[in-house]
Amino acid sequence: MKSETKQLWSMTSLLQALGDLLVDVKGRHTDMRFGPILTDSRRLIPGAVFVALKGASFDGHDYALSACDAGAGVLILERSVGAPCPEIIVKDTALAYGALARAWRSQYAVPVICVVGSNGKTTTTQMIAGILRAACGDECVVATQKNYNNGVGVPMTLLGFNAQTKAAVVEAGINHPGEMAQLVNWIRPTVVVMTNAQREHQEFLDGVEGSARENGMAIVALSAKGTAVLPKTDACLPLWQQLACARGCRVVTYAAEALADVSGRRDTEGMHFSSKAGEVKAALQMPGRHVLHDATAAVAAAQAIGVRAEAIDSALSAFRPVSGRGVVHRLRHGAVLIDEAYNANPDSMRAAIDVLAEMPEPRLLVLGDMGEVGDRGAEFHREIGLYAKERGVARLLAVGPLMKEAVEAFGSDARHFDSVESLEKAVAAEAMQGGSIMVKASNFMKLSGLVRTIVDANGVFRTV
Repeated sequence: MKSETKQLWSMTSLLQALGDLLVDVKGRHTDMRFGPILTDSRRLIPGAVFVALKGASFDGHDYALSACDAGAGVLILERSVGAPCPEIIVKDTALAYGALARAWRSQYAVPVICVVGSNGKTTTTQMIAGILRAACGDECVVATQKNYNNGVGVPMTLLGFNAQTKAAVVEAGINHPGEMAQLVNWIRPTVVVMTNAQREHQEFLDGVEGSARENGMAIVALSAKGTAVLPKTDACLPLWQQLACARGCRVVTYAAEALADVSGRRDTEGMHFSSKAGEVKAALQMPGRHVLHDATAAVAAAQAIGVRAEAIDSALSAFRPVSGRGVVHRLRHGAVLIDEAYNANPDSMRAAIDVLAEMPEPRLLVLGDMGEVGDRGAEFHREIGLYAKERGVARLLAVGPLMKEAVEAFGSDARHFDSVESLEKAVAAEAMQGGSIMVKASNFMKLSGLVRTIVDANGVFRTV
């Protein structure tokens, strides 16, 4: 981020931010200024603070000495590496990274919108980001990039705050109990947007209610002056309202094609939003009820912090989804390909099938396995095959061991492939015939490469 080079920390401020995580300080140091805070030794600049994060396939401690050689002013480590520059030893470098981000964000008294929920977070976040940029200016908004919504991505976003920042939108994603409380402790939101509670990360979260409770921890982080933006038609609304009531914060409800504090509907010109703050129109033509839901959430969040209708209209009218999350490609031979290859769970699969069901015939569904489905994987995949058949999908082509269940449930006109490469050839042939193609899978299935190949081979007439 551009703002990284503007971060300046004293040794005292670093140690204060780390609090109980601090174990020891090694090496001579004066109270000079350090910054920015970085986790990639390849991007080091003189005076930077290097945090040695650890992952499944890497350990930042292996690069700590090279970071010092590159000019790092101080290292934050879980164990000493005997570096010639100062070392701050902490209990957990990931938690230390978040603690530093929290301290940095705390310096800025600006609206901070936190987007949480099962599905639709990234689209909603990007819509809100566009609205904030239209209202405040590009350089005055901090927003989550791509889907950097975890324990590393959230601190990275928060460390982007600077003197120009007037508003921020931060996406927070979880897949294990306890994670949300940690993330929102760092974020300190003034507004929480709840997208929905659905069957996400079922290997680790206890059903829909488990997801609702875990995401509800974001509401618990609000102060009495905060605002909870909640989906009116979600079955878990009472739970979230109860949490908001306990905090004493304001509640704003929203809904697509239903009555709420902020209501969204489609018309011939795009989307229309109604609330006490006034009417808003946007020439946004992306297909899908879930897109209208996300846009209505974005409008509700923007209005909650006083953004004017003109900024909302211009931003939503110009909105384009990020790759893998609903991008519509109109191909040379008349086919329409919808790229939903980044993420999938049972409910987002059903939403994608609903979109395909409204597209021109013939309708081809291209699927890869859903991840983190726990011991109900076979059941969930069979459900998707049955639902696709019920909704009038003409053909189903699929890859992945669990997708065999979907193919069997779909019946005739469904085919399973042993590899993405063989699936890709079949889809390429189908794309020559026109009609509508929906590609949906969890990211680990790597169907985004299939989408790129099909788009490159067929030529794009227009991308929405």
